[in-house]
Amino acid sequence: MFLTETDLRELTGYQIHAYQRRWLKQRGWKFEESATGRPVVLRAYAESRLSDQPVEAAPWSPNLAAMKKVA
Repeated sequence: MFLTETDLRELTGYQIHAYQRRWLKQRGWKFEESATGRPVVLRAYAESRLSDQPVEAAPWSPNLAAMKKVA
């Protein structure tokens, strides 16, 4: 689901997380940051950026069971 440490090194050219984050920010990539400072990039997002194809969203439907009132 996410890029591996190796994937991030190959993508950014950096091993240090701070440099990887800087590289991603400078290029406008979306990512989250783990508790250890590692940038977390969705594999589907990376593939869409590198192939110039939009990411297709999964179909959404509400969880009606979660909305039922508990007595």
